[in-house]
Amino acid sequence: MKSILKTFITVTIVAHLVSAQGTGSPVEVLFKNNKDILAAEKAYQSALEAIGISGVLPDPMIEGTLFLAPIETRNGPMEGQVMLGQKFPLWGKLNRERQVAKLKADITGYNLQQKRIKAAFKMRKAWTMYVRLTNSLRILNEYRSELKSFQSIALTQYATGVGGTQHPILKLQIEMSLIETQINNLESDYESTVNELQALFDGYFSPDLFGDEWKIRPAKGSTGDLLELAMSTHPWYKISMTEKQVAVLQNELAVRKNYPDLVAGVTYTAIGPETEMVSADAGRDAFGFKIGLNLPLWFKRNKARIASTKMMVKSKEEMVEEIWNQVVDEVLSANKELYEIEETYTLYETKLLQESEQMLSSAFAAYETGKISFLDLLDSERMVVRVRLDFEKIKANKNITTARLLRAIGLVHPM
Repeated sequence: MKSILKTFITVTIVAHLVSAQGTGSPVEVLFKNNKDILAAEKAYQSALEAIGISGVLPDPMIEGTLFLAPIETRNGPMEGQVMLGQKFPLWGKLNRERQVAKLKADITGYNLQQKRIKAAFKMRKAWTMYVRLTNSLRILNEYRSELKSFQSIALTQYATGVGGTQHPILKLQIEMSLIETQINNLESDYESTVNELQALFDGYFSPDLFGDEWKIRPAKGSTGDLLELAMSTHPWYKISMTEKQVAVLQNELAVRKNYPDLVAGVTYTAIGPETEMVSADAGRDAFGFKIGLNLPLWFKRNKARIASTKMMVKSKEEMVEEIWNQVVDEVLSANKELYEIEETYTLYETKLLQESEQMLSSAFAAYETGKISFLDLLDSERMVVRVRLDFEKIKANKNITTARLLRAIGLVHPM
C-alpha cells in the first residue's frame, strides 16, 4: 500500500508539471519525449545528410615530383613536375550510388515510423492496463468495505445467538483474505504499469493526458481493405520492398564496376635555365594533358561481386514475401480476435452486467425478508464482483486488440 501511494503521489506531481507545460494528445507527447523515437529521428536526419555525399565525383588527386638530378630535355632541364588528375566514373555509377543513398534514407525513415508505431502500441497497451487496474482496484476496495460490513453483521448475529455457528464468520474471513491478496497483486501490477508508462514518456506520464475516457478507435473496413491499407502503410513491409530495390541497384553497380572509368588530368613541368641546347621553347615551362582508363582485370573478383549481389536480390525477394505473409497473418488474427471480443463485450454490456445487478438487488431484498441466508447473499455479491472484474478484463482486451490491429496494419492513428 505504501508503494502504490508513493506511485500515486509521483504521478500526481508529474500531472501538475505536465499541465503547467501544456500538452497535446498522448501520442504527440509520447513522440516528443520517448528517447528511442528521438534517437531514431536523429538517425533519419543523419541519413538525409548522407545523401549529399553520395553519387558525387571522387576527390581530385594532385601529385608533385622534384627531380634531384634534373632531366635534360631539348627545352632545358626538368626541375619539377605537378600533376592534377580526376577520376570520372562512367556508365551511370554515380547516379545509382545516389539512388542507393536516397533509398537507405527512406529505410531509416520507415524505421522511425516503425518505432513510433511500436511506442504508440506500448503506450496504449500500458494505459489500457492502467485503466483496468484502477477500475479493478476500485471494485475490489468497495467489495472489501462491504465484506467488513458483512463481518460486523455476522459477528453481531453470532453474539446475539441469531447466527447458529461461526461458519459465516470463517467464510467471510477467508473471502477477505483472498480479496486482500488479490488487491496486493493488482497494486503491484499497477505500480509496474505506471513505471512502464513513465519510461515510455521519459518521466512525463500523466493520466490527465488521456482524459476521463480514452478509447482506441478501430480501423474500419473489410479484411481486403485492411490488407490493402497495410500494403501501402506498413513500414516493415515497405522496408523490405526498399531493401529489394537497394539490392537491385547494388547488383547493377556491381556489373558496371567491371567497366573502366575515365581518368583525366593536367601536368605542369618546371623547366630550368636554358643550356647549350638551342630551341625556340628553351627555358619555357611546359603544360600537358593526360587521359587514361582504369582496368578492372581481376575477373574472378568481378564475377564473385556480381554473383554476391545477385544472391542478395533473390534473398530480399524472398524476404519481401515472408514479411508480407507475417503482416497478413497479424492483420487477420487481430481482426478475427477483435470480432470475437466484440461479441463478448456486447453480451456483458447489454445483458450480464444488468442481470447481475438485478440479481444482487433481488438478493438484498430476499435477505432482508429472511428468504435467503447470509451466505447466499455473500455468494450473490461475489458473483457480481466477478462479473464486474471480468468486464474490465474484456474492455482491456478489446482496447489492446484494437491497438494490435492498428500496429499490424502499420498505423499510429486509425484512418
